Amino acid sequence: METKRVNRKAREHLVHREEILSAAEKVFAAKGFFTTKMTDIANRAEFGTGTLYKYFKSKEDLYFTLIDEKMEEINQLVKAVFSQKTTSVKKIEKVLRQLAEFIERNRDFFRIYISEMNRFEWTIQDDLGRTIYKKMVAYIKILSEVIKQGVKEGEFKPMNPLDLANALMGVVNSLVFEWLISPKPYSLNSKVDNILEIFLRGAQRTERRR
Repeated sequence: METKRVNRKAREHLVHREEILSAAEKVFAAKGFFTTKMTDIANRAEFGTGTLYKYFKSKEDLYFTLIDEKMEEINQLVKAVFSQKTTSVKKIEKVLRQLAEFIERNRDFFRIYISEMNRFEWTIQDDLGRTIYKKMVAYIKILSEVIKQGVKEGEFKPMNPLDLANALMGVVNSLVFEWLISPKPYSLNSKVDNILEIFLRGAQRTERRR
């Protein structure tokens, strides 16, 4: 009986934690990090402010936890696609399509991520901030390794794989930003072909005509 009570308590803890993170995601997206107060998140989650502090020690802790968990989801998605046995070009195409779907499902989070990403210099000053930074770097590194393999196999021009990875993500981030602020809704997935065209025409090796 005691074990059942512990299990139920643990499940309730996880449910409440997810409810708080979900509320925080919406509030941060609407108001931004700096103007959001813990009371705003508490009201959205329908908890007392004191309850939030039982789960997260501060607004910063809540914010970084939200970003950290989403970054982990993205990294796992990318790793799963890139572990498949296919060409580097096909891996990149597949990961872009799955990433577009993930972004569409998590619009509120990416509203936070894109708007605040230029301020990440202040996030790496504590342990959780450094963890997030490492995951962001790991994400680019995974992508650069796939591109490096593509260079080796002749799919891409012999260019710096890390530069190409950053260039690709620059295009992706720009189009995601445009999608987020567009007054007219449209599918982000519809832009994947354009992203591939922009990236591959500058990176894919083509034989010179004689």
